[in-house]
Amino acid sequence: MAINFNIYSPSNASTKTVVVDFVADYLASNSGVSASTKYFFKFTTSARKTDNSRYDVRIVEALDDLVLDKGVKKQRITNTAAAYTDIKSMIMDYIYDYVQGHDAGEYGTTVTEQLPMKFN
Repeated sequence: MAINFNIYSPSNASTKTVVVDFVADYLASNSGVSASTKYFFKFTTSARKTDNSRYDVRIVEALDDLVLDKGVKKQRITNTAAAYTDIKSMIMDYIYDYVQGHDAGEYGTTVTEQLPMKFN
């Protein structure tokens, strides 16, 4: 089940799309490994960053997988280390980060710079 988020830039009269896909992987095994199911969200976009480079696929396994996820985890919009309270908040924070980007070391984390989404 995928949800497409269309992001419109009025100043550029351009729309970009971020796709959030809810994925379940199933492991069925009879070789001593127990069967398991893993659920996660996969964020993809064909949009480019302002330097024309591609975005990597982002995988989110839980509501405490925050956008700024290296070293000190932080939410992008609110500069908080708390887990997301719901799926909607998580998705909106990830989309905000695509559109706005972030500086290296944003909010005291060890993240590298991510350029914002290119609309022109």
